[in-house]
Amino acid sequence: MIPSLLLAGASSNAGKTVTMAALLCALQARGFAVRPAKTGPDYIDAAWHTALCGAASANLDTWMAAGGPPDARPLSSRALRARLAGVRERLAEDCGGEALLLVEGAMGLFDGAAGPDGGGDGSSARLASLCDMPVVLLINVRGMGQSAAALAEGFFRFRPSWMKQRRLKFLGVICTHVGSERHAALLRDAFAPLERHHGIPLLGCLPRAGAPDIASRHLGLVQAQEAAGALDRDALGRWLEEHVRLDEILRRLGLPARVKKKDGASVPLKSTTRTRRRGPVVAIARDEAFSFLYADLPPLLRRLGAEVRFFSPLRERLPACDGLYLPGGYPELFGAELAANTELRKELRRAVREDALPVHGECGGYLYLMRRLRRSDGTEIPFCDVLPLEAALRERRVALGYRAACVRPGWLPDTEGAPLWLRGHEFHYAELLTPIAPEEALWQSYDAAGQCLGPEGCRHGRVSGTWLHAYPQGALTFWRAWLRLLR
Repeated sequence: MIPSLLLAGASSNAGKTVTMAALLCALQARGFAVRPAKTGPDYIDAAWHTALCGAASANLDTWMAAGGPPDARPLSSRALRARLAGVRERLAEDCGGEALLLVEGAMGLFDGAAGPDGGGDGSSARLASLCDMPVVLLINVRGMGQSAAALAEGFFRFRPSWMKQRRLKFLGVICTHVGSERHAALLRDAFAPLERHHGIPLLGCLPRAGAPDIASRHLGLVQAQEAAGALDRDALGRWLEEHVRLDEILRRLGLPARVKKKDGASVPLKSTTRTRRRGPVVAIARDEAFSFLYADLPPLLRRLGAEVRFFSPLRERLPACDGLYLPGGYPELFGAELAANTELRKELRRAVREDALPVHGECGGYLYLMRRLRRSDGTEIPFCDVLPLEAALRERRVALGYRAACVRPGWLPDTEGAPLWLRGHEFHYAELLTPIAPEEALWQSYDAAGQCLGPEGCRHGRVSGTWLHAYPQGALTFWRAWLRLLR
């Protein structure tokens, strides 16, 4: 397993995204093959990572990877570690040189799903503990002086009950939003005792002034590829080199300060999957309107025997396929373009009604399968009309959180015995305007605390849609059962 490093914040808005982007650029400039990842169910930051370094960014989530009912007995650390390793292995490449897995945390270091033992599942700390990842703690020190050192020491000492005898390995601290050189000097003096007592240094002070301007990612109004292309990556890397002791970080990770770049493309690891007969072809929508795709889902489907083909609902017609998957995204932002591709919508309706094509849509893909979507200004977007539903966009978020779901009977083949569970997350601003009959629901939905949220999703023939984004490693049995519909 390649060396790893987790960038974690003391809180949200600690500067993780900017620091991650700058560190990716600086490490690549030094010749490292960086493999990025994100803790938690975040598509936008993962897209940023991929756009910046050209390698698929894995989503590593300890709650969703566990799978099963929300109140199930927790997996052993060994079993959960193996599942997370499976995510990384599906995206691994033979770099042929020095490589580093760089992981961007979510929220604060210890923030995750609530629980009676102080939580831990889904948190960056739980991931670091399971996978023995060294942690660099980022602290937003705006309006803070010596108190930043007290805050950091609290993180070093804090050990919730779920950690038992384990301790996190803190590599160091980076202060962000530093106001001036005088502010930086004050922080260095305050952190000096912590390095003497704990061996954990202050690795850098990133200033507010001169920080790179990363365009707003709110609701994806700026696509990652577009925004990353506009960044001066050399300047971003130099900014980090100027204010962070990168040599010290690499030394503590046991890596050289600089490596010679390898010529040529990296070679993918050989697959251990046996050669199979041609499996079902799954067409996956992938473009600006449908970009919320977990990077390890295509390799997972291939491992389960399927052939994967990508296409763009914005620009292309329906490809020849045995099944269609529409991930989440922003179809509402591209309503005119999607509506203008009338041939695709006609072909999809024909394939569903005449050929019983299995189709599954998540969140934005769910919306696209409906009759229409009403915007907040009252205008309507006509969509595919293969699910007899309508929805409306709201100004405020309608749902957010982890989800566990138990598949209802009568939908997927060979699932009438033991209950089929999957895990994922829900995040959307759209709300259904059409009631769904109980017999048409996909599954019974639960939050991370085990509270039943009622029936969710809709199926009409072999077309299904849901607000839930299924996490591949936590929904393996679901995808295996869904592929049986295609045979």
